[in-house]
Amino acid sequence: MTSDPDSLRCLQAFYTAHPEMVSSPFGGVSGYDFALLERIWRDLGLNEPRALRVLEVGCGRAFLRDYFKERDCEYLGVDLIAPEGDRTAIVLAEAGALPLADETFDLLICIEAYEHFSGPERAALEFQRVLAPGGNLFLSTPNYGNVAGLVKRWMERFGGYDQNTWAPFGGWTPQAHEHFVTHSSVLRTFHSAGFRKGKRLGCETDLHLGLCPWAALPGFPERLLFPLQRAFPVHRRWLARRIPTLSLHQFWRWEK
Repeated sequence: MTSDPDSLRCLQAFYTAHPEMVSSPFGGVSGYDFALLERIWRDLGLNEPRALRVLEVGCGRAFLRDYFKERDCEYLGVDLIAPEGDRTAIVLAEAGALPLADETFDLLICIEAYEHFSGPERAALEFQRVLAPGGNLFLSTPNYGNVAGLVKRWMERFGGYDQNTWAPFGGWTPQAHEHFVTHSSVLRTFHSAGFRKGKRLGCETDLHLGLCPWAALPGFPERLLFPLQRAFPVHRRWLARRIPTLSLHQFWRWEK
């Protein structure tokens, strides 16, 4: 999802070789947690999707295709790599140059793809262009404005990781074009593209990884992992709402 040809080839090669890395807080390898997705949407003030024109940029395995079709929505997925099996309603394209008409979609979804864009400003302008007036954008990205971000900076400078490759996913497996995304960088990019801020939330299920990314390492002691994962059993949803920067992921609703 980038306009840099070298970056484009790198991303295509990486995810072709490592399809298991196509994931998100909602799943993405073998299935999808639709209940969590719907709860996040409700918390962001997004209505249940019915009879909408939906575009998913970075659709991966297109798990949302059937979900939206069951709700009488017109779905179109965009990705750099075609999913295995059914390729209905899938277009191969990049986020910064969508081959789509202006003001075509009511809802645009971009889940865990934005961090790979070499030109996020171009992508945000394209999102603004293809959304219809009053349309909504749901954006899910990593968040490195926390301890995980400090570790990312350190590992890419001193820890043997190339620039834009460290992330606490897959046991710290090097990623492809994992850019440093924060609340302020997303805010700046989408405001510049003409979006109005709707709402931002953190991910309640990975607060512990934003604060202690070492917990994602293979062999991390279970005696420490267990209490970390359950450190805030009552208040984690409140923390994800009130202090979303603590979380490893952030969810946005942007309005056109």
